Amino acid sequence: MIEVPIDIYIRTKSLDLWWGIYGLTTLTGWEDIFIYDSDAEDAKRIGFTCICAKNYLRSGLEDLEQDPEEKEFVEQIHKYLEGNTIQYHYCFDNPTDDDFYELSYTNLPLNYLGVKPRYIEMWHPNEGINEEVIEECVKEFCSKFLELEVRNVKMLEPVSFSEAFMSYSDQVKLVNGNVELGFTEDLIQKMMIKFSKERNEILELLKKKRDYL
Repeated sequence: MIEVPIDIYIRTKSLDLWWGIYGLTTLTGWEDIFIYDSDAEDAKRIGFTCICAKNYLRSGLEDLEQDPEEKEFVEQIHKYLEGNTIQYHYCFDNPTDDDFYELSYTNLPLNYLGVKPRYIEMWHPNEGINEEVIEECVKEFCSKFLELEVRNVKMLEPVSFSEAFMSYSDQVKLVNGNVELGFTEDLIQKMMIKFSKERNEILELLKKKRDYL
C-alpha cells in the first residue's frame, strides 16, 4: 500500500443524489461512483463501484422473496440489513460469455470457477447515501482494492444547490404538471443544518429559487 495519503477524485452521474443531499427529497439509495487519480482533463479512471444503502435494498426485498432462485441473495440482504458495517456484493461473469471480463484490483475473491468479479457493490449501513457515506466507501474501496491511503475525497463537477433545485423542479412539473412547489418543515430544517443559516434566510433562498423558475 502507498503509505503517503493522497487525494482521490470521484464523479457521480445522477441528479437525485444531489436532491437528497440538499434535502429536496429523501436520500437516494444507490449511486455509481467513478474514481480518478487527479482532476486533470486526462485523468485516469482507476476504479468504479456502486454504493447501495438500506432504503434501496429493503425496497426490493419483498419481490425477491417470492423467487426461490434468489434465496441466497435474499439471505445476504437480510444479514446486511441487520448489521451495521459495509458489506460487499460481487458479480461474476461466466468464462464462456462473449464479453467476459474480470477486474484487475488486488484482494479480489474468486468464485467456484476461479473467476474474479466483474463488478463490485458496496452496501453501506446508512439508510441513504450522502457525502459522508460516499467518502467512507471510497476510502475503504481504495484501501482494500487499490492499495491507496486516501487523505481527501474530492468531487469532480459537483452539482450546486441552484442546479439541483431547478432540475428537481423540472422533474416535479414533468410528473405533476405546472404546480407551485411547497417547502416542508423537514426540508427547511435540513437546509438550515446543511447551509448553517437561519430559518428566514433559508425561506428567502427557497422563494427566490422558486420565483426564478
